[in-house]
Amino acid sequence: MNAADETIGDYGAVDHIRDELIWLDAGLRALLDLGGNDPFVDPLAAFRGLVVSREELLEEESAEMAESKARAWQDYAVFRRESEERTSERAREVFGLPLYALASSLRLTVWEYRCVVLCLAVEVDRNYEKWYGYLNDDATAKTATVDLALRLLGDSEDDRKLGRVLLGRDGKLRRWLLQPPGDESSAQALKSPLRLDERVVTFLLDTEKLDGRLGECVESLDPEQYPELAWEGAGEVEDVLRQVIDSWPADSLPVVMLWGARGGGKRALMHRLAARRRQRLLVVSLASLPSEPERLRTVMDHLIREALMTDSIIAFEEENGGWKERLSQGQLRDSLRDYADHAGRPLVAWIARDRSAVGELPLPEGSAFWSTELPPPVARVRAELWQKQAAELGEAASSPGAPDYGTLAVELADRFHFTPGQIATAWRQALVLAAGRGDVLPSRADLAAAARGQFRHRLAQHAVAIEPRRSWEDLIIPDESLDLIREACKRYMLREQVLGGWGLGGRLTYGTGVHLLFAGPPGTGKTMAAEVVAGELGLELYRVDLSRIVSKYIGETEQRLRELFEEARQSGAILFFDEGDALFGKRTEVKDAHDRYANMEAAYLLQLIEAYDGVTILATNLMQNLDEALLRRMSVIVKFPFPSAEDRARIFASLLPVGVPRDEDLDLPFLAQRVEVSGGHIKNIVLAAAFLAASGHQPIGMTHMVRSARAELQKLGKIPMRGAFAPYSE
Repeated sequence: MNAADETIGDYGAVDHIRDELIWLDAGLRALLDLGGNDPFVDPLAAFRGLVVSREELLEEESAEMAESKARAWQDYAVFRRESEERTSERAREVFGLPLYALASSLRLTVWEYRCVVLCLAVEVDRNYEKWYGYLNDDATAKTATVDLALRLLGDSEDDRKLGRVLLGRDGKLRRWLLQPPGDESSAQALKSPLRLDERVVTFLLDTEKLDGRLGECVESLDPEQYPELAWEGAGEVEDVLRQVIDSWPADSLPVVMLWGARGGGKRALMHRLAARRRQRLLVVSLASLPSEPERLRTVMDHLIREALMTDSIIAFEEENGGWKERLSQGQLRDSLRDYADHAGRPLVAWIARDRSAVGELPLPEGSAFWSTELPPPVARVRAELWQKQAAELGEAASSPGAPDYGTLAVELADRFHFTPGQIATAWRQALVLAAGRGDVLPSRADLAAAARGQFRHRLAQHAVAIEPRRSWEDLIIPDESLDLIREACKRYMLREQVLGGWGLGGRLTYGTGVHLLFAGPPGTGKTMAAEVVAGELGLELYRVDLSRIVSKYIGETEQRLRELFEEARQSGAILFFDEGDALFGKRTEVKDAHDRYANMEAAYLLQLIEAYDGVTILATNLMQNLDEALLRRMSVIVKFPFPSAEDRARIFASLLPVGVPRDEDLDLPFLAQRVEVSGGHIKNIVLAAAFLAASGHQPIGMTHMVRSARAELQKLGKIPMRGAFAPYSE
């Protein structure tokens, strides 16, 4: 309880400490009566230890005096026990007193508990420095010492022997609570100072919520902040998790791994579990931990101390897999072993986007491992979450002219397999985009753009992003091919209904994605069609760069392909394999090791495509060269034939926007009849003609078109016949 929150009559951390100091005060006075004058009365007492007299050395204690001292100490011991019992009884009635919680969580012995009180006294009242200096026989020794602790905290020689053991380097006091001595060799020397670590002090005085040295990499979540479930499906995972924890094997370190897409509620789930157990949750960012070994060891020591003092669960949050190369797994493993050995209720959580096997994590021996995925909710629940966000707009959401958010919610739920957190973040971003347009209601375009912005991946390492700018009107291909592409888009949009709602997905272990093959000569619109598909589905489009994938080193190509599809799975992006026959060509006869591994790469890639539940598009110029196994795995095969004269005229017209200046003699049907090239070459012709016209400060006319057409045909090795462009050119 913080001082700012205290009210009259409350029993807080400082009150509890002061009650404990009652027996300490009596003990100090008992030692004083047995061996010296009152340091607050005798003005020369402060010089004790600086001056040693001959009388002091030769002074002998009589048997009568020794017996008197023993009786006095016995009387004090009785008083101390009674005082401790009264204080303990009162403390048990108040939940969360730091000193009592520390003793409970670290399972301190009575002697260790008294030692903590002895060391804490100087942090509460500086007058104890005078007492300690006098009783230490050294005015400069103003803290508790080993000698003072051995004399004051026990009642027999056995107690003093126990105290030496408990103050050893491997004891809880030295390991977790006390500052290390200046000289490691003097840890048990009688004059060795005993001083609490600064974080132990702030914890016991309740002046710091979390060790300030951990602030950059650790977040503390208290049990009082009980979070709500993100969605109903998370409750089922929570029930299973609680059952697992309740039946965990004895004498083992429980380790729970929760994995899945960002925003699925993994952290909230662990927070709820910790709250039910009345424990704190310390969330550790692996990306923020220092990589330098000594600094990492120090941070981990502070973390384990924090967890032990506060009876906390430790949750490691993994942003990506880079921590494995950056951090010492041996150091992490040793720290978790300390946690397992000393914590009263140890529990470690590992929160990640991707699943890891138990052998991939730095866990000590004796760990019991359990892993589960927190998947995105089904389409119906996702639609409800989108609608819940829209409902926060109030009456404005149903005002005239407002988008139909009910329909948009269903559409967005089908397109984007988002977690609750991603949906909430996307909605907030859509509100920002709408505000940028001067509106308060996000449009369909705002929501789609905000949704695409939720993807976090590293596809750019293996592929090139293509921004979809083309629409259905730009795609000039035969109606039959166009219908096939539209059907493929519908297949993706309706897959939740068919696979989930109708239950077909439960009978299919793979092959649930949409895989398209675009086959046709160069320049016939295959890449443009991929853009149209991406725009229609509202997904990112990445063209796979084969130079970044294919490696001469055996096994490396497969690793890169696996990384490529894993990143695509996380983002839902469309993978576009241009010139797919380079990777998907027919497998060759095995003549050497290179042929065998080349065939293995092709087979592995086919497996990845079949297992991918997103959209893949393969483009090829030579369909006859593709492996039959690939053709069998394709959902839709779309042929892009060489454009007819009518289609070429439409392509010419589509490439000339309304604002382009045109000469009256521009005859596009004539050009389409004379120039038998694909759409890619027509684009080159129109662009070159536009630059020719602009350089002459003229509108685009037949002279410019014919000149650029001749140049393009010559590039292809086609020499136009004389008079081919008459009457516009000789």
